[in-house]
Amino acid sequence: MAILNQPTNLNLLQTVAFETNFLRIPNVSYFCQEVNIPGMVLGNSLLPTPFSDIPIEGEKLTFDQLNVSFLVDEDLQNYQEIYSWLLSMGFPDNFTQFTSLKSPPASGATDSIKSDMNIMVHTNKSNPNYNIGFKDVFPIALGPINFSAAATTLDPIAVSASFLFTSTFTISKI
Repeated sequence: MAILNQPTNLNLLQTVAFETNFLRIPNVSYFCQEVNIPGMVLGNSLLPTPFSDIPIEGEKLTFDQLNVSFLVDEDLQNYQEIYSWLLSMGFPDNFTQFTSLKSPPASGATDSIKSDMNIMVHTNKSNPNYNIGFKDVFPIALGPINFSAAATTLDPIAVSASFLFTSTFTISKI
């Protein structure tokens, strides 16, 4: 008779059991509604043969974007955090705007052009379980804020933002 290998933990990962922490944009962290752990793809090559090509594993991992969705506060503080960050990196109006990026924003940040970020994943009993850490995160896209006079419900406005990060991300048990 074959012995089946049973997993030791039968609890499933919950979609609502997380919290985020952006060192540079704390208001986005507080209002965060959705975040993803980016997917990754290992490149490959084909070895040509007379009959059929044989796939060979590649050497470089390519990571997807880190996407975040957050509710916009009525003072637009969290939206402006990312807006100012993008504007200063991509199209500053003056030198002061760009040099303000280089100065540390707060609490031990050393290079504020990029920011570290982490996602803390909780157990189904809301205890911290894993920390997923990203190094040198920076924004590449900020979604629109849509207003509508024809809205029938007062749903809060959610905006999405996309980020890239250097290297890989780490997953560590807490």
